[in-house]
Amino acid sequence: MRPLKLTLSGFHGVRDGMRRESVTLDLSDLPTGLIALVGPNGAGKTTLMDNLHPYPIMPSHAAKMSADAFSYWDHLYAPRAEKELIWEHGGKTYRSAFSFRNSGKTRKAEYYLFERDAAGNDIPLRLPDGTVSDGKADTYIRCLEGVMGSPEAFFTSVFSAQNRRPLASYQTGEIKKLLAELLGIEHLRELSAKAGEVAKLLGRNLDALQGDVVALMGKRDRGSVLAGEIRQISERLGAEREARERETANGAKLLQERATLAAKQSAGAAVEARLRELTQRQSELTSRSRQLVADDKSAGSRAALRRRELESQVGARKATLADGDAITAAVAQRDAVQMEIGRSQAELAKLHKSVTELEAVRLAHASLTTELAGLEARGATEALLAKGLKGQADVIETVPCADHPMHAACPLLGQARDAKAKLDRQVVLVADLRGSYRAKLEAKKPMDLALATLASARAAHTTLQAGLVQQERELQRLTALAAKLPLLEAAREGLAEATRDLSTLAEEEAARQTRHTRDLTDVESQSTAVQRELATLATEDVTGKLAQLDRQVTASREAVAALDARIEALIRQQSTLAADVERLEADLSGLPAAQGRAQALSDRIAVWKQLAKALGNDGVIALSIDDAGPELTRTVNDLLLACYGPRFTIAIQTQTALANGEKREGFEIAVQDGDSGESKSFTVMSGGQKIWINECLTRGIALYRARDTGQAFQTLFTDEADGPLDPDRKRAFMQMKREVLRQGGYEREFFISHTPNSVDEADAVIDVAALAAQAIV
Repeated sequence: MRPLKLTLSGFHGVRDGMRRESVTLDLSDLPTGLIALVGPNGAGKTTLMDNLHPYPIMPSHAAKMSADAFSYWDHLYAPRAEKELIWEHGGKTYRSAFSFRNSGKTRKAEYYLFERDAAGNDIPLRLPDGTVSDGKADTYIRCLEGVMGSPEAFFTSVFSAQNRRPLASYQTGEIKKLLAELLGIEHLRELSAKAGEVAKLLGRNLDALQGDVVALMGKRDRGSVLAGEIRQISERLGAEREARERETANGAKLLQERATLAAKQSAGAAVEARLRELTQRQSELTSRSRQLVADDKSAGSRAALRRRELESQVGARKATLADGDAITAAVAQRDAVQMEIGRSQAELAKLHKSVTELEAVRLAHASLTTELAGLEARGATEALLAKGLKGQADVIETVPCADHPMHAACPLLGQARDAKAKLDRQVVLVADLRGSYRAKLEAKKPMDLALATLASARAAHTTLQAGLVQQERELQRLTALAAKLPLLEAAREGLAEATRDLSTLAEEEAARQTRHTRDLTDVESQSTAVQRELATLATEDVTGKLAQLDRQVTASREAVAALDARIEALIRQQSTLAADVERLEADLSGLPAAQGRAQALSDRIAVWKQLAKALGNDGVIALSIDDAGPELTRTVNDLLLACYGPRFTIAIQTQTALANGEKREGFEIAVQDGDSGESKSFTVMSGGQKIWINECLTRGIALYRARDTGQAFQTLFTDEADGPLDPDRKRAFMQMKREVLRQGGYEREFFISHTPNSVDEADAVIDVAALAAQAIV
């Protein structure tokens, strides 16, 4: 990739660094070799460098090297902004055109990639799969990656931006993806993904087929359950049929017994009629006895409730009468307490007025005290000033030139004369302040005497107020007692009435108990006479037995009918289950074939999963990376040796050892220090050492990519990578650049540096400040 011409408009970096709205940089006539971009900080160098490539990223500002991790809108200020880059790659010329529109409400960005044909016309790029650059960001990125590969590989090997991540910080998955693309085996990842998708699709089919198998196995289990239920129904049918035969024989026996009893019944019809009468009478007497007991219980409950009500009334009236003396005394005491409250309120009003007046005096006293303090401070200040003025005025009498002609022109004596003129006014002011102070001090003395009684007045007011509250509480209590005076007479009358009612209730209760005892004794005597007559007429109760036998015969017939119904239901249930079993057996005929298909499909899924793993990061890609590791390590160490000497060599380890001794895929960079003989991790190196080792590593990847994969780029880019290096390392850094150009067959490298010696070694210089000055002219 070789940039030919860059045009930027509407970018913050161009406006702030070059003081212009747009800039055009023509790179087509530059010589081969090292091209330096120079200028002061903030001149716009990084903005130009970040746009000398066709990817829609400014790498020094991107969180990661992918288009979804960067937004141009943060770097644009104008409502319309554009970027146009004409570039070459693989013997073809391309034009990348970015257009940004910001109306304040909406934002629109368009990205186009054109390919220049033999006639010099720019036509939208079309990929072999039919993708055309139509202005959308995703189609532009797919078209650009089809020409130059992924941005991660480009910005890792070819373009070294500011704030870039060192390779040692890459995760295992990231470095594998990057190395897979650099090795040209990225298509294996796509094949692995496709194999995984096939395995997922077959897995869904297997899930459906296994669901059918599980359903059929469920039907098989259901068939076993139904067969067991059919056996149980057959056993129940045999038991129900035996029970029906037994119940039929029992019904015939009961019919024979009833015929025998019916013959006996015709002989003792008269005795049985009397027995029925006596039985009826006995039932009536029993009911009468139960009714008497229930009535007695109900009456006793009502009497007990009435007794409790009367006793409650008696207790309440006695309690009222017990407070009679206190109620009578409260009437007289209430008036006395009311008079005492009136006197206390009058005295409290006087004390309140006195305290209020003293409070006003206290406030005036505090204000006067504040004024005295202010007068005292001011008086001291003004007296001090008068003393100073007097000292200056006395100079007139003490200086030697008092009568000399130069007396009028002497500045010191001029100040003394001014001080003497001011001294009279200052003396009068001090005298006035002292007089005012003495007047206010005299006015404060009677206030001091008055305030001496404030504390006692407050205490007396508080004590009297508390006593008044207590007297009001006592008045409320006495008023409540006096209000009960009309209730005393009503309580006497109510107590007498309730006592009479209790006596009446006791008499009624005694009469009721006597009456209940008499009625109950009469019922018991009648019942005894009926029982004696029943005993003399004792005979066999044929009617009862006939009724019992009738009930038993009916129950027997109902039992036989119920057994017939259960037998019929069991037969129907057995037929239904047999039909279900036949259907299940028909369905289960396909179970072996379904299990075979499921097993075959499972074997196919295992093959596709194995293929996806073999073609993925942990398969062929990992093996290819392992194969490339020694060659990549040799290339990086050759650069280190050629540019920085034999002190440091690196080892790229694509497998890491676990605690249990096993190994897994990984990516680590170990640095061998020839001076100390130690091997240390890249992460513990110093800042400058990390710079040149990381640069050798990235340039080694670029050389490997150009030499072994056929993905050659004509141009390299570096943005301020030599800042932390010492002068010797900076010179070696420039040697490394030329060595990389030589080994990789690159035409040129654009770099930004603030080191004069590094700039002096460049084959051409682009002065950004001079470019801005030309634009101004």
